Amino acid sequence: MEEQSIPTWYLPLIKGIVMILLAFMIFASPAGALIAWAFYIGIGFVITGMVLIYQGFAGRGAEENWTWKIFEGLLDMFIGFMLMVNPLVTASIIPFLFGLWGAFYGIALFIDAFAHKENQFVKFAASLLVFWISTFIMFNPLLFGISIAIWIAIIMLIVGIYSVILAFNLKKLVIEEPEPEIEIEIESD
Repeated sequence: MEEQSIPTWYLPLIKGIVMILLAFMIFASPAGALIAWAFYIGIGFVITGMVLIYQGFAGRGAEENWTWKIFEGLLDMFIGFMLMVNPLVTASIIPFLFGLWGAFYGIALFIDAFAHKENQFVKFAASLLVFWISTFIMFNPLLFGISIAIWIAIIMLIVGIYSVILAFNLKKLVIEEPEPEIEIEIESD
């Protein structure tokens, strides 16, 4: 994830801010959050999906994992559309949807932690937390009861914080990258 093309360092920042805002929306009203906020959470997922798809296509020449970004973006958009189409029906499958999304994101972070040396501990810790909580939600939704909204918000908060950290690290890489010196030779007759 660190081999971003220069103009796209801010895209993980946008994704992170959207995820953090969505997490705080759920924290503010956990009891009715899953039904009442399902449409807005869906919009947030569609936005992050579009950001990831754009980031994947923009980094096509510079990144080796650009296809994973597109796949992740498509998954985010799918979940977003599912939440937006019928929030009431979707409320019953939200644990599975978020569990699936979180498990995929946790696995992607885990793979990325070993693929790149930058932020390896942060990626590894975030991947394990997200994967563990997500699979627990996906396979034990009744155990969580109403607190499932809190756990979903925690996953979104972890993903958001990780994305913000990634964005600022990418920005630092862009700033530290020296500009190539251009040598102009003037030939005299």
